[in-house]
Amino acid sequence: MDRFFIERFLAEHAEDVRGHVLDFGDDAYARRFGRAKVTKVDVLNLTADSPQATIVANLSYGEQIASDTFDCILCTQVLLLVYELRPAIRTLYRILKPGGVLLLTSPGIQKISRGDMEVGGEYWRFTSLCMRRLFEEVFPSESVEVKASGNVLAATAFLFGLAVEDIRRKDLEYDDPDFEVSIALRAVKPCL
Repeated sequence: MDRFFIERFLAEHAEDVRGHVLDFGDDAYARRFGRAKVTKVDVLNLTADSPQATIVANLSYGEQIASDTFDCILCTQVLLLVYELRPAIRTLYRILKPGGVLLLTSPGIQKISRGDMEVGGEYWRFTSLCMRRLFEEVFPSESVEVKASGNVLAATAFLFGLAVEDIRRKDLEYDDPDFEVSIALRAVKPCL
């Protein structure tokens, strides 16, 4: 269910997916939404077991990732897995080029991913207000846009394990601010 909201957000901001892109886990979203606008993709993974990983690092301690490197960072469903949030957000800011764009999603209402919980841990669920406040500590407030997606039907369907195909599309397109299934954030690093 959350992939519907994530992919809708990325499609809305596909023009931002360009140049040197950082993706997490694999390069699927960078290739799908960036297409010919992408000149290079790096894939960050916490461990070296991912065949597509070009950068193995902990986002909270990413000193080995060069500053001012990426035109776009696609950080989908990652922050819930990072215990030390503020250092991770500072790393995301630092590694963006001036004028670079961060497209980030995180869960609101969602079940625990047992696999992630057992491998590295799953720590957070967010609200749109929390996400805005966290990122405005690092990015200028005027460069941070936060959008929550979801409604009571999407939230309950997701918790019951239903798929997007089980729900009418028009029922997913309505967003109720009291049922934040997915939180999406677009932040731009200021040009110097």
